[in-house]
Amino acid sequence: MKIPFLIAAVTLFSSCADFIEYPLEKEQVALLGPVDNFSTTDTLITFWWDTHQDAKAYRLQIVSPDFDKVGSDVIDTLVAGDKARLSLKAGAYTWRVRPENNGSAGIYTYRKLEIKATN
Repeated sequence: MKIPFLIAAVTLFSSCADFIEYPLEKEQVALLGPVDNFSTTDTLITFWWDTHQDAKAYRLQIVSPDFDKVGSDVIDTLVAGDKARLSLKAGAYTWRVRPENNGSAGIYTYRKLEIKATN
């Protein structure tokens, strides 16, 4: 009688890790590109960051000019991987990324970016 109970208990506790969402409230990811204060005339930009082992997705937000003075250009998207390739108009932008899972969200990491108009 003890052996079936022991097997059931071990199976139950070992499978709990599949359901537990680890808290990300104090976690953040390193931004890999573009570098801070990057300036370019290219309008197609690849945003890239490190992954976090407990994240299921990453919240990418891009605003112009910054989060204190949000203009008309706003992107807010959830990305499954560590990259997003987006087309932006000429202007000054601030972008940020945070890790997320079903139970919590991490801390944003910020960078600035400028896309110069071509003549």
